Amino acid sequence: MRRAERPLLQLPMPLIGGFLLVLLGQLLFHHFSPGQHEFRYQQLPNPLRASTYRGIAMGSEKLMGHLLAIRLQLHDNQAGRHFSYNRIDYSILAEWLEQITRINPSSEYPMLLASRVYSQTRDKSRLALMLEFIERNFDHDPQLHWRRLAEASVIAKHQLGDLELALRMAEKLALQPVNTVMPQWARDIRFLLLAELNEYESAIAIIEALLQSNAVTDPDEKRFLEEKLSKFQQELFKSGQFPKN
Repeated sequence: MRRAERPLLQLPMPLIGGFLLVLLGQLLFHHFSPGQHEFRYQQLPNPLRASTYRGIAMGSEKLMGHLLAIRLQLHDNQAGRHFSYNRIDYSILAEWLEQITRINPSSEYPMLLASRVYSQTRDKSRLALMLEFIERNFDHDPQLHWRRLAEASVIAKHQLGDLELALRMAEKLALQPVNTVMPQWARDIRFLLLAELNEYESAIAIIEALLQSNAVTDPDEKRFLEEKLSKFQQELFKSGQFPKN
């Protein structure tokens, strides 16, 4: 059972005071540093272990995780200047996101940063690290993170150019049990990607199975599937492929 979060004014004063001192120290460092006009980028340090942060939090893990996430998100702004995400060591960044997630597993914020903020890099190796982080943590809590995996599947296809990875993520969504509550479109990503791979026969089989099982009750969703079924059947015919016996 998760503990209720305490109001801010009831948090331990050493925790609040310590965090404010860290922020003040960072501001003073950037203001009085002799080399501030050179705009030298300060590398992201390695994070501590989640267990250490939980000990410091003294029962306020949610607040600690949120404060660390904000501190991480502000790292690219130094000395009043915004630095490109490509300057960040993404292996260290991924470790920060991992430790923050472990501090407060009920938070979606680190996954949101990975899919919406740090996925803006054009470096495919860095992007791959963010997608690995998202996929790994989706496995721990599919109900909480299905949106992020759906986004990651789209990112893998359009930004990373890896259709096989996108399909693997989409299959994880499609194969979730019914007690994982998500809209049907999230499960439908799989057959759309199969069509991208020219796997029309597999896509057709999935759609037919959905329609025959009566799993789709929404009229608009059913109409969408029927239209895709007709389109894929036409594409299959034009491609010269034929269903296997």
